[in-house]
Amino acid sequence: MSILNKKVYKFLLYEPVQFFKAGQYFANEGWQHKNIINDGDYELFIMLSGSAYIQIGSEQYTLGKYDCLLIPPHIRHFGFKGSPNGTEYYWMHFFPSGTVTTSYDTTLVGKSSEIEIPQLFSVINFERLTILIRQLLDSANDSSATKLAANYYISSILIELSHQFIVSINEPRKSTSRFELIKNWIRIHSHEKLSVEQVATEFQITPVYLTQLFQANEKTTTIHFINGVKIQQAQELLLTTDKSVKEIAFDLSFSNEKYFLRVFKQLTSVTPTSFRNSYSKTYLNNVEVDPDIPKPQSD
Repeated sequence: MSILNKKVYKFLLYEPVQFFKAGQYFANEGWQHKNIINDGDYELFIMLSGSAYIQIGSEQYTLGKYDCLLIPPHIRHFGFKGSPNGTEYYWMHFFPSGTVTTSYDTTLVGKSSEIEIPQLFSVINFERLTILIRQLLDSANDSSATKLAANYYISSILIELSHQFIVSINEPRKSTSRFELIKNWIRIHSHEKLSVEQVATEFQITPVYLTQLFQANEKTTTIHFINGVKIQQAQELLLTTDKSVKEIAFDLSFSNEKYFLRVFKQLTSVTPTSFRNSYSKTYLNNVEVDPDIPKPQSD
């Protein structure tokens, strides 16, 4: 399905949406989403790994890694096929704060408070989204945190999804430019031990010219960009796996753990352990543990 032919939900955010519930789900082999109708709440279903098969009304959706499905209220949805072992996803429910409309027109009409979320969308920058989701999950499961914080966190997630969707529509040419290909190649190979010379050789340019490209387009050096991509990957691994800091440094091909720690703190101002512990109150659930959470009461 072309991105321009997808059903799009438009939310007015004059004030933040109301958070309901959220978590991270680990599915056993053969798991299927239960047969349910949301009572006024929307659900974001964002895949981390594996596959999920969700039917909304008469429409069937096959979801893979980094796919985001928006499930509207008042319509039956369920799993139409069993998932493989290792399927994992984030789930988030919220109530809209303003008018919601649907269309196949993806052009914003000048309303600064309007955001657009497609029914199905493949997330472009998952590392950026992961940080927001973990902030939401940590806040939602912290009994000392105000409920207002969770409302703003999930609203920020919706804004980020809308931004990534609109960018993917408005800048299709940018994604195919040579410099964008270079950046995407670095992201794809971020787990390898990369050097400026290696990237330059891959694209048949000189290291000096490569660094000039990064200075002109990103206002940074090539090696700084490479390290930034690796640290984004490290943040995702810290928040979505139980791997040790040493294992993550090894996975991302840092020369040693000490150098990884130095680069991580240089770019984030905190240590990897402090970063992981900052978002430690995540609600995890699986097929044996499913939340029964009452709907929030309006203030």
